[in-house]
Amino acid sequence: NETIFDECTQMIIKSVDELKTLVNEFSSFARMPASHPTSNNINELINEAITLYDQAHRNILFTFKPDQSLPSFLFDRDQIKRVFINLLDNAVTAIADSGEISIESSYNKDLNIAVCTVADNGHGISAVDRDRLFEPYFSTKKSGTGLGLAIVNTIVADHNGFIRVKDNIPKGTKFIIELPVIFE
Repeated sequence: NETIFDECTQMIIKSVDELKTLVNEFSSFARMPASHPTSNNINELINEAITLYDQAHRNILFTFKPDQSLPSFLFDRDQIKRVFINLLDNAVTAIADSGEISIESSYNKDLNIAVCTVADNGHGISAVDRDRLFEPYFSTKKSGTGLGLAIVNTIVADHNGFIRVKDNIPKGTKFIIELPVIFE
C-alpha cells in the first residue's frame, strides 16, 4: 500500500513539473503584441468600457468623473481598453450582490501625466495577496487564469506608465494608473 502511495505521489509531482514546463514554454511563446500608439481620448475609451458592463450589471452603480482638461494623447487604443475591461471585470467580480464602481480621470499638467483610478467597494484584497497581484498565474478567483492583472501590468509598463493598488476606504480596492501624456 505504501509503495503504491509513493508511486502515485511521484507520478503527480512529475506531472506537475511537466505542466509547469509546458505553461512556461507557452507563456514565452505567447507574448503581448507590439503596441501601436495613436492619438486617442482616454475619457471616451473609459466610457466605452463602462458601457460594456453598465447594462449587464444593473445591481452595480457605475460612476465616472472625467477630467475634461485631459487632452487626447498617444496610446494603443485596444491595449488600454483591455486594461480598463480587465479592471472592471475584476471589480464586478469583487462585488458579490450590489455595490459601486467609480472611475476618475485627471490630468497633472506639471508632470504631463494622465491619472486614472478604478475603485470598487467589493471584498477587497488581503495584504498578502496584494504583493502577488500582478504575477502571472496568480489568482484569487476559483476560475481565474491569473493573467488579467499580469496583462494589465504589462500593457501599462509598455506605455511607460505605472499601476498601483490600494485599499479603497472604507471597503474595497482601488487601482491607480499613471500614463505619460505624449503628443504626436
